[in-house]
Amino acid sequence: MFLQDIPKLRAQTSVPLAAGEEWGARWDFNRLVENHDLDFVRCSLPNVGGITELIRICALCETHDVGIVPHFTGPIATAAQIHALGPYPQSVVFEYNYGTQPIPYLNEFVTFKDSKLYPNDRPGLGVTVNMDRLKLVATISEPGPNRPTYYRPDGSQFTW
Repeated sequence: MFLQDIPKLRAQTSVPLAAGEEWGARWDFNRLVENHDLDFVRCSLPNVGGITELIRICALCETHDVGIVPHFTGPIATAAQIHALGPYPQSVVFEYNYGTQPIPYLNEFVTFKDSKLYPNDRPGLGVTVNMDRLKLVATISEPGPNRPTYYRPDGSQFTW
């Protein structure tokens, strides 16, 4: 649907367009980027398969002067995205809602200052997880009949 509708929308507006927060592969939006139908790709590191694939998406977007607005997923993924997107030369806008409040299960996290996120100089992703503060909420079982729906053991649906 997006592959047909976004180009139609692009032809009708000059407002910057962003899409892709639930897309899982660069091929889901490759044609939209190549045709300049998007101004920003809303890729999410966990959805695309990790840092390596995110870097490949960045290369595709950089070639076509398309920015990145990673979809917010969680604090550890945010730390990984900050490190991966740090050298990206085009526009990067983060969806971030923690501000300066601490994350209960992270003893160390990213630096948020003057409305900007910064990587830190700690090893790895720069986070220290307090395992004692974590609690298992759900276990993801088998994928449902429609990609990307999954079912928790209690039968409730969840898409990521």
